[in-house]
Amino acid sequence: MTNSQSSRTDSGAADENVAGAVNHSLLKKGGPDNILLSAYKKVERKLDGVLKTYLSNVIDCDLDIEVGDSTKLLFNDWLSGLEADSVYLEFQLGASESRILVRIARIFLAASVDCFFGGQFNGEAYSTGDLKQSEIAMIDRLAGAIAAGLTDAWSTLLDSPVRYNRCFYAKDDIELDLEDDNVLVSSTSAQLSGHQIAAIDVVQTLDGLVAIEPQLNRPHHRAANKADPIWTATLKESVEQVYIPVRSVLARPTMQLSELSRLAVGDILPVAPTDNVPLVIGDRVFAHGSIGEQNGGVAFKINQIL
Repeated sequence: MTNSQSSRTDSGAADENVAGAVNHSLLKKGGPDNILLSAYKKVERKLDGVLKTYLSNVIDCDLDIEVGDSTKLLFNDWLSGLEADSVYLEFQLGASESRILVRIARIFLAASVDCFFGGQFNGEAYSTGDLKQSEIAMIDRLAGAIAAGLTDAWSTLLDSPVRYNRCFYAKDDIELDLEDDNVLVSSTSAQLSGHQIAAIDVVQTLDGLVAIEPQLNRPHHRAANKADPIWTATLKESVEQVYIPVRSVLARPTMQLSELSRLAVGDILPVAPTDNVPLVIGDRVFAHGSIGEQNGGVAFKINQIL
């Protein structure tokens, strides 16, 4: 991955940086993409509560979770600064290329195993070296809970599930193909058995935010997508030329079947005069009126439109 903070002095590189700023304008305060960051803050705020619920259900103990505000970091800088032994879970948001990386500290993994089997976490002890089978099984349980929590948190913006892809057992194994090396890191602390530990980091790539940006219905996008007035006028003209059957019902007499069978040419059916003749369009009564005469022909006068 290329360090996006490398300095460039030639004019061609400067032009390239300008183009990059247009394509990836995230984190520029006051710019249009500041709206996107505000939207992601909603995800973080909801994640604080839902992670506690889903993780508590898995670990089956009293657990308190606090998700910190995200910090913008270069991915390699964040990764190289990690000292504690950890595992890394990769998630995917919907069908997009948006990747979410979650670091789980080994001490939190071991504490989760202890609590799951009814033990107590002493605040310090955890295994080192190769993962135990119980820890590997717990990773899958935690991954399911975190995926559910992320899905719930992202539901404030998108109706897309978050899927668990895979686990990296060491930071040197991580494979993330990033165009923009910047990520948003939310450090999450957990309290188990009365002990507070740095448990989880939720890492959102800026590439991922850019990928889902068109789905977020940002206000300035909605303003830009107003209907073309020429198209609207053409559609209105076309609709107005559609023919719809219109009929008036002068009377609905009833008669016995024996009377109906005796009808012959020249018979007259009496119709009582009324000013409440319905005008029917399709199957719906559109108006009421009266029957009269105009220019020697029968005409319908609208008295009331429903």
